[in-house]
Amino acid sequence: MNNSPSRGSGWLAITIGIGILIRIVFYELSFHVFNRTPLLIISAFLIVIGAFLNPTLVWMLHRNIHAQSLVLRQFIFLTGMIGSLIILIGSGFDFLNTIVGHNLIILYPLSQMQSIIAVGYAFIGIWLLSLNVQARLHDRWSRRLAWSGMLTGAIMAIALLAISKVFIPYVSLYHSLVPELGELVGDLGWRLFYPAWSIWFGRVILKGQYGVQHPQSSVLRFP
Repeated sequence: MNNSPSRGSGWLAITIGIGILIRIVFYELSFHVFNRTPLLIISAFLIVIGAFLNPTLVWMLHRNIHAQSLVLRQFIFLTGMIGSLIILIGSGFDFLNTIVGHNLIILYPLSQMQSIIAVGYAFIGIWLLSLNVQARLHDRWSRRLAWSGMLTGAIMAIALLAISKVFIPYVSLYHSLVPELGELVGDLGWRLFYPAWSIWFGRVILKGQYGVQHPQSSVLRFP
């Protein structure tokens, strides 16, 4: 098989991870240092870019998943694509809100956009968890990489507890502990753990492609 898909997925994973980290830095600086400067627009734009890159990575890795059944393989693929679509919708509204402010054209406030993005990444968390479970079962990459992916996916998936915030006005859920806690934990997953895992995963693939020596099973082996 041609090595280009694996090398491409490695670069893509690293790009997604670095993009999320840069977005978080710009987001925090815009609120706590520069008081909502154009950095906030850049931050929103970066998450839109990441929303387009995620389904590409899902598709590239889908072609190399060896699940126990076709149904399971399709489930992993669909959760990744559904999550990517939700993130794309949420990040698109977030970007528009950032540019034009709270306008009647925009149906959701900025806080609710963040909830939509968190729920989208919760589905990505399910995809990541399932992907790494299959990787561990079939010894596709190292145990540490697989277990860290499963842990990251599980943390991200907790944001599904915040799914009610997507459909119910934010103010009415302001004092509801479960959705708030679910979104908080999920945010920690996709803002910190997911980019760290993506960068690690990408480096493993790229080092394998460029011939760097690794312990047995530490590199994703494409059939």
